[in-house]
Amino acid sequence: MSEENPSEVSIAWVCFANRFQAFVDYQTSEEDVIGRERDVIQLFSLTFVKVLFLLGENKQAPMLLQYVQAAMGDTVTPKGLFRPTIMGQGQMLLDILPEKIETTAVIKLIQEEETRTVELVMPLGEEGHFYPATAIFFLQYLIRTLSDSSLFFLMLVLGGVMEYLEKIGKTNDLKALSAAPVYGFSTAMRYIEGERKRYETISEPPEISSN
Repeated sequence: MSEENPSEVSIAWVCFANRFQAFVDYQTSEEDVIGRERDVIQLFSLTFVKVLFLLGENKQAPMLLQYVQAAMGDTVTPKGLFRPTIMGQGQMLLDILPEKIETTAVIKLIQEEETRTVELVMPLGEEGHFYPATAIFFLQYLIRTLSDSSLFFLMLVLGGVMEYLEKIGKTNDLKALSAAPVYGFSTAMRYIEGERKRYETISEPPEISSN
């Protein structure tokens, strides 16, 4: 490979035993836990937007948006952070790699100079099923495996992505492939920074008068 080739940051596999059962695996050379989780959140946000783009005018695109919004609402609730099962009836996220794999989606996080992109190798045929199913199984995997703080951060990022797609761009807009995830991360960071400043203000001791 030439030096001009982009570098692979991490890779995820969604291995379908059949249409309704899949195993998800994620690998990266990143050893720092926070960095590792931030990378997989970035990979999912890029994947989610890319899947919506690939679905195009397919009716599954708005259905996937609604599905993920419902999952977000079941994860971050007034009673706290939960780890819901978001799979549809008959769907199952497998704990171990199945002996027989029907088809596999390969998802790579690619570093290109100062930007990151996603490279997808998706199952051929039945795009209306496997494209959204890949995103849903990947999200279920993250809901189960991310730390509490990173799971909350993922929900903030997805909230920003949803806001972008609702108010700024569209799912079939080429620009949204990169702009929506960037907007999602910026939204999440602004929220966290705002909460940090608010906490610091509350925690500051009252000034003592010298009189």
